[in-house]
Amino acid sequence: MALRPSWFVEYSPSEQRIFDQLINEIQTQFQRYWYTHIHTPAVESNTILLAKNGEETWKQIFGLYGLAQWASDLKDYALHFDLTVPFARYVLDWENELTFPFKRFQIQPVWRWERAQKWRFREFWQCDIDVIWRKDGDNNVLYYDWETILTLMQALNSVLNSLKINDKAIFHISNRKLIIWLLNDLVGIDSTPVVCSYIDKRKKIGAENFIASLIDAWITSDKAKTINDIISTTYNVSELDNIKWLSDNDLFKEWFNELTNVLQFFNDWEISTWDNLNYVVDLQIIRWLDYYSWTVFEATLKDDENLWSICWGWKYDHLTWYLNPKKDIYSWFWGSIWISRLLSKIFEEKQELGSEQKTATEYLFLNFGETKKEIFSLMHKFQKEWKNCELYYQSDKLGKQFWYADKKWIPYVIILWEWELGNKCYKIKNMQTGEESIKELD
Repeated sequence: MALRPSWFVEYSPSEQRIFDQLINEIQTQFQRYWYTHIHTPAVESNTILLAKNGEETWKQIFGLYGLAQWASDLKDYALHFDLTVPFARYVLDWENELTFPFKRFQIQPVWRWERAQKWRFREFWQCDIDVIWRKDGDNNVLYYDWETILTLMQALNSVLNSLKINDKAIFHISNRKLIIWLLNDLVGIDSTPVVCSYIDKRKKIGAENFIASLIDAWITSDKAKTINDIISTTYNVSELDNIKWLSDNDLFKEWFNELTNVLQFFNDWEISTWDNLNYVVDLQIIRWLDYYSWTVFEATLKDDENLWSICWGWKYDHLTWYLNPKKDIYSWFWGSIWISRLLSKIFEEKQELGSEQKTATEYLFLNFGETKKEIFSLMHKFQKEWKNCELYYQSDKLGKQFWYADKKWIPYVIILWEWELGNKCYKIKNMQTGEESIKELD
């Protein structure tokens, strides 16, 4: 039986190497698009954490004692439950030193009191990117909607390729206000919030329960089925007219045009770069919380939508207002890759992790006491050439040293013993093929 707390992630050496590879690949992609790395403390004050959605957040946070010494109530701090609220606090603390628009990425663990179930953890890693800019009157900046999604597209597919996962991330894009105004026409303003809340749950409860829930909420059977048909359909760019004529409402048309303008960026990119982007319009993506606005998206794996979302994001409005009402001067677009959930999928499919390399070592130098000085000299040369290598820790039986290399799946073994030294050479043995090659000593 495992000794660690349940639903807190911990990886084997093979899994940790995959985790590190995934993180490095994502960071590389984020930096290609000029995102700046930041790090915020694991601990925030409850005043900050509860500012956005106090009652609901209070159920999720892990409170801490002893950080406010001598205070009457020591439980004034908690582990952060996401990276977004800490980033809002970061912006307000450092705004005089930041240049806006400011683009950041942040990869850290978060802690959340989740009900134990598959793919939901109490400690997990989030991988966030944000662009934040000062509001420009009523001008709604759309450029970062598509650029943020594009960055995440490139990062996710690069990760899948590097880990040899034969799948693609499909991005489901929508506009939150578009679907709200469509529902206002269908069921009325008073009923729209209830319908939106059920749309947000539809993937989990299924179409049949979704329709039944709407009927229970006094939506007629015909309208409930109509809504289900609309949101259960995904549309590609050539099918946007099928959405355009769903409503004659002027505000619906305004938000439809905004969605179209965002999608036009993707179309222009594909034409200019010959890059095939995987995305659809999906009106089921709504995120029913009041501080989400405009563009929203989620990403799933093409061949495994049952995994739920592995990436999502949206445009925020008024978030800094929750921390300081005088600072309602920023808008931003946010996206996040759920690393822990994606890794769970990868580890389930990679049944032969035992055959994966468990160390960064590329070359194991066998230990022969008689040629230790020459081995050290050759190792130093390898290291200067940025080759990862290690020396077996003692002069042991050759079989045991080869067993160690084989057990850790180290690709190559270096042999430099008396014969090799006498012939001014060394041998490299490929541990997979068994082939040996002879190289001259300098």
